[in-house]
Amino acid sequence: MKFRSSSEVASDRLSRLSVLVMALGIGALVAAGVLFGLSATGIIGDGGLRSGPGTVTGFGNYTPSPSTPMPFAPTPSASAMTRLIIPKAEVDAVLVMLGIDENGVMESTANAYDVAWYDFSARPGTGSNAVFSGHVDYHDVGEAVFWNLRDLQPGDVIDVRLADGTSYKYSVSAMNCMPVSEAPISEIVGPTQSEVVTLITCCGTFNSSTRQYDSRLVVRADRIVDTTAPPQALP
Repeated sequence: MKFRSSSEVASDRLSRLSVLVMALGIGALVAAGVLFGLSATGIIGDGGLRSGPGTVTGFGNYTPSPSTPMPFAPTPSASAMTRLIIPKAEVDAVLVMLGIDENGVMESTANAYDVAWYDFSARPGTGSNAVFSGHVDYHDVGEAVFWNLRDLQPGDVIDVRLADGTSYKYSVSAMNCMPVSEAPISEIVGPTQSEVVTLITCCGTFNSSTRQYDSRLVVRADRIVDTTAPPQALP
């Protein structure tokens, strides 16, 4: 039988202790990662960090101004808007019509999946500014319809589909996350001289007490017009 020295025994114990500590540390990191993933996807609740009913996705204190149609354009379709499709942001959403509530605040959709078109803004195809909004995240859901809006780049396509099959396409031209208190609301959601769409969602810091974000992500996109079609005067 071979006897080990006291130094060898101590070294062996230290080595086994190091392995145990390392294993415990890795286990803790894995558990933390799983916990974070479950929380981020809404599986184990929101932790006070998810928006929901009452969270404003647009702006308040806005008095609508009438939109002026473009003087010349292909005759627009009067069919109902049905879907908003943004391939780059993995959006294929139902469109619902909303307005401004009694407090002067742009109404928000009641779920994580739909996108609002605002009745005070222009209809796609008629010129001026068509305004849409949707949630970025949502209570007990996690990522919402406009979660990937932040990934859009200039030139990415936004497609508004109508019930009769009409498709109005727009090319992303600008994007900015701005504090609500500093946002030029009339410039964002008011009428424009050219035909555009404006998409709005939340960004910045979420206040778990008020359940509001302090900033808005605003995406502007310009109409892609088929130049091969002859222009027609609007009635």
